[in-house]
Amino acid sequence: MEQYHQLLREILVNGEVQYEPRTEEYILGLAGFQSLYDLRGSFPLVTTKNIVSRLVFEELFWKLRGERNVKSLFDRNIHIWDDNAFQHYLKRHNLTSEFPKHSEKWEEGFIKYKEKIANNPEFAAIEGDMGPVYGYQLRHSKKQNGEEIDQLKNLLKGIKEKPGSRYHVMSAWDVGELSEMAIGPCPFWHQFTVYDDNVDLHTVQRSADTYLGVPFNIAQESLLAYMIAKETGLKPRKFIHTCINTHIYLGVSPRADFWRDEKNVRVFQSMAKDGDYLGLRDWYLKSAPPESKINERKDHIPFVLEQLSKAPKELPSIKLEDISLFDAIQHPVGEIVSVENYNPHEWDSKARVAG
Repeated sequence: MEQYHQLLREILVNGEVQYEPRTEEYILGLAGFQSLYDLRGSFPLVTTKNIVSRLVFEELFWKLRGERNVKSLFDRNIHIWDDNAFQHYLKRHNLTSEFPKHSEKWEEGFIKYKEKIANNPEFAAIEGDMGPVYGYQLRHSKKQNGEEIDQLKNLLKGIKEKPGSRYHVMSAWDVGELSEMAIGPCPFWHQFTVYDDNVDLHTVQRSADTYLGVPFNIAQESLLAYMIAKETGLKPRKFIHTCINTHIYLGVSPRADFWRDEKNVRVFQSMAKDGDYLGLRDWYLKSAPPESKINERKDHIPFVLEQLSKAPKELPSIKLEDISLFDAIQHPVGEIVSVENYNPHEWDSKARVAG
């Protein structure tokens, strides 16, 4: 997974500081980066920290089922979408000013919201809905006359009947429905290309949380390539990942105040070039203001530096049960996908996702 480490290093050394209005956090980012992963013989699951593959793969199955409510993920103990679902709930009910982000009031409201999702089916059925997000677009795209299009079924049909076509595309970006979504799709363009008996996947991602999200994205999109290949009788070969706005979160004030000083940024990036990541981590934590208690772990820089200090290990492999794709996604992931020989570095890598 040297490709992933190369991306992290590129952001640290050449990234630019930006305030991101949706999350109300600062980021260090690039306008674009592309990586290529070979899917033959191994599976690109990051080894320099522990990635819980069940979380990654259950979200993929949820997308491929075309779901849009957080409740089914919640019931599987998958909490990737909880923050976005709550923020969407606040927006629908005009409560965003009453529950400002990164505040104690927001945290208190979030806890109560999750309790209702868990214990009140009627509430969850309505307020757990996140709009026509991701997988809903892949399975329920709309024509102008309201007729639905199942992009996943069309994709599989096209690959089987016309493998050489350049129309093997699934897109989750619907400009007419973006305003109804809890969040616009990050990986939004999935294009498959067939050469001989090989299939390659190129995914374009508009926004990439490089520390927390990208390892998930790499594994999820690679599993998608494996599943599409199996369903069409082909072999998965390459996964090409194009990230457009790819960034590392810097958290909020007071910690993020460090990054508003251009001198601090220049010194940090000069030190990052030397490759002494643990030394840079110690200097950074001494030089930057502390994080406020309710916003701890929103600054991902210390985690990135810790991760880069570790050498990637041998990649695992995966095994898929012999079952059709549409049957497979109705099952718990553990019954369908096995990850073999995964031995990641174990350390306290749990940063907090941006809201």
